[in-house]
Amino acid sequence: MSEAQHKSQGLVAISLMVQIGETLHPELQIITSVFNKVKYRGDFAPVRHLSLKSLLPNTNDYMTYEGSTTHPGCWETAVWLILNKPIYVTARELYALRQLMQGPSTTPKAPLGNNSRPLQDLHYRTIRTNIDFHKRPDAKCPSMAQDMHYRANTWQDDGSLSHNGVV
Repeated sequence: MSEAQHKSQGLVAISLMVQIGETLHPELQIITSVFNKVKYRGDFAPVRHLSLKSLLPNTNDYMTYEGSTTHPGCWETAVWLILNKPIYVTARELYALRQLMQGPSTTPKAPLGNNSRPLQDLHYRTIRTNIDFHKRPDAKCPSMAQDMHYRANTWQDDGSLSHNGVV
């Protein structure tokens, strides 16, 4: 990662939406079952076979954009993939996640939770999607409002770039 984070499109990040549910997620339970053994940095515990595909929601719909890493440095080298369905966790699994700590057990810091980065401006990034915004007769959800627009950058006579053209 140390080499890739400095290269254009060097990293791919998958973002999952998480929703509280009642049903245990079998693959996620493999991970959360060892949280009590790996509370601090440097702790470790063996994990049996884990299917990464099974951790992802069952969807082919996504949005993607070129953005930045979320850790200090915030390099503009990540391609983000946001899946359009959530995974479900129980309240107990979420509680276990929130018990994980930053730092080693000898000098613990704050919990890992509530460490989100503030919302960032779009900065003229293009967001691409394969989501079908047209309502189908068999759809279980209402159609989504479609608000598609972009700003076309134009060149001024003096050679400078203008960001004010709306198409």
